[in-house]
Amino acid sequence: VVNVTGNQDICYYNFLCAHPLGALSAFNNILSNLGYVLLGLLFLLIILQREINYNRALMRKDLQALECGIPKHFGLFYAMGTALMMEGLLSACYHVCPNYTNFQFDTSFMYMIAGLCMLKLYQKRHPDINASAYSAYACLAIIIFFSVIGVVFGKGNMMFWIFFSIIHIIATLLLSTQLYYMGRWKFDSGILRRIVHVLYTDCIHQCSGPMYV
Repeated sequence: VVNVTGNQDICYYNFLCAHPLGALSAFNNILSNLGYVLLGLLFLLIILQREINYNRALMRKDLQALECGIPKHFGLFYAMGTALMMEGLLSACYHVCPNYTNFQFDTSFMYMIAGLCMLKLYQKRHPDINASAYSAYACLAIIIFFSVIGVVFGKGNMMFWIFFSIIHIIATLLLSTQLYYMGRWKFDSGILRRIVHVLYTDCIHQCSGPMYV
């Protein structure tokens, strides 16, 4: 559309430092994402090599592989490498004609990479606790869905951003509480009493015993 109409405002992010090539108005911005794809591919090859070595150690009944270290979950690493490659691919698609409408192309897999890194870090620190893959990917899908909703309804809509900010703050607090208490926080009729108890013991009368032994 840009090449037919000549209206460069359609791809207004591209023309500050653009180097065109053929029909692509900012080829340099597309080419620069090749690094993501190559790094993701290298990451996948490293994980594949480690998985093969680990499986060989298990087959020869290596005691170190059988008894030492936390459980090996290569699936998350494969997902992280694939997400890195897809970030490069979709970012290149975005830079063909970057504008407000297709910005989620560039950000969707950023959310995926960040979410997978958080899952892996949490798993490393709590090897006995594994997040459900279904709930984890459902949460990531909801986040990406909200990013698309923001593109559709968010431009110049103050009420949308107020509503979204309130949901974001509440969701962050609830998720942080759930992670901090490792699933022991219950949403039931006694929640207000427990909140008052925490505020009283933490802020007013700071000599009480722990809530959970």
